[in-house]
Amino acid sequence: MPRLSVWLVRASLVQMGVGFLFGSLLLHHKGVPIYSWTWNLREPHIEIMIFGWTMQFVMGIGFWILPRLSAPHRFGNVRLGWCSFWILNAGIIVTGLGEWFGQGVLSLTGRLLTFAALTVFAIVIRPRVKPLGGDSAIIPVSSVSISQGKGEPS
Repeated sequence: MPRLSVWLVRASLVQMGVGFLFGSLLLHHKGVPIYSWTWNLREPHIEIMIFGWTMQFVMGIGFWILPRLSAPHRFGNVRLGWCSFWILNAGIIVTGLGEWFGQGVLSLTGRLLTFAALTVFAIVIRPRVKPLGGDSAIIPVSSVSISQGKGEPS
């Protein structure tokens, strides 16, 4: 497994733990109110679980599992992949802090960083995405034959 994939998956598991912690605090507060600030964890919890855990895990596995290019750069531009990793995590943190403190500008900045990270990652993996079955993934309708045998409804 490439080092970038390892770090993406590890970071996603750390984010999952933080997201579970925030979620458990929210759930506990719902049953037994402790602190009034606990409800401020709702939006950071959602951000961490969607982008920190799920999206980062998908990026790590995708970077590892997609077909490799010919040598010497089997995984494409890995430096851009690392940039995507750091920008994504910065975006998640900035968005979480913006949601925690109710700062819309900070949240927007974090979302833009997250979008930039996902765009950079798409640029990194784009050369490795190949259409299924050769040159075109679209099968012309005229080349599809449908035969009906005995016992099949017409």
